[in-house]
Amino acid sequence: MNDTTVQVKKLEDVLGIMNRVNEVFSFSVYIPSLKKDVPFRELNTSQQKRLVKAIIDSPIYNTQFILTLRQIIKENCADASVNTDELTILDKLLIAIKMRSVCINDTLEFSIKTQDDDGKEKEVKRGISLQKVLDDIKTKLVIPDPLSVIDDHKAYEVTCSVPTIKTEYDMESELRQNNEKIDVNNINELRETIGNVFINEICKFVNKVVINLNNEQTIINMNELTFEQRIKIVENLPKKITENIIKYVNNVKENLNKVTLFEFNIKGKKYEERLEVDGSFFQSL
Repeated sequence: MNDTTVQVKKLEDVLGIMNRVNEVFSFSVYIPSLKKDVPFRELNTSQQKRLVKAIIDSPIYNTQFILTLRQIIKENCADASVNTDELTILDKLLIAIKMRSVCINDTLEFSIKTQDDDGKEKEVKRGISLQKVLDDIKTKLVIPDPLSVIDDHKAYEVTCSVPTIKTEYDMESELRQNNEKIDVNNINELRETIGNVFINEICKFVNKVVINLNNEQTIINMNELTFEQRIKIVENLPKKITENIIKYVNNVKENLNKVTLFEFNIKGKKYEERLEVDGSFFQSL
């Protein structure tokens, strides 16, 4: 067998060849909202670097990571028929876990702070298989159906559902991307920030608001509004409506906890650790 060597003079040609090689290597992710497997290309080194750089972010917000991961999901989806912006934030979680499992390491280690027999603090490492997490998600994760909430006077009808990647992206890019970093030592600023996070999270889940007044109906598609406009509408909803929206949000998060919250037994004592998908999740070391 004779080897054929091709001399490539331009960097662009080399990169083009590398892109064609990279197209060959892909993995499948089960997407709950589509109820099917979707192929994704493997992470390249540049993309991993972008994700890891997002570690340097606000101590409360995770904006840069959210924006970066959304872009990489768009770049790496190998099925042209899939609009990745219409996938949900739960779909995004599965994609991120699979990316990390396939492209970096399937084992994720936790450093758990414990005490030795003399009462001195020490760290114990425990690992989990990310593929097992994905298998558990397919069997244990219950994705709540969209919910319609109507107030006692039937003046309001609010529809909620799991947010899409695009909804999350819009919120982060509009409200947080250009904000100053939060001073966690400033109590008043911290309280204000936490309050904003609370109302923003609610807004992510609200799709439509219908208002009935004097036999006239006003229909508001929340996805057509800016997040500042969404916030104003949600802040003016009756408290009972908001309470039901919060229950829906909590239901989504509780179901997520079933597969992202882990319990470790160390010398008869139980420790809980949560799988956090952020920039540090994609570190190689």
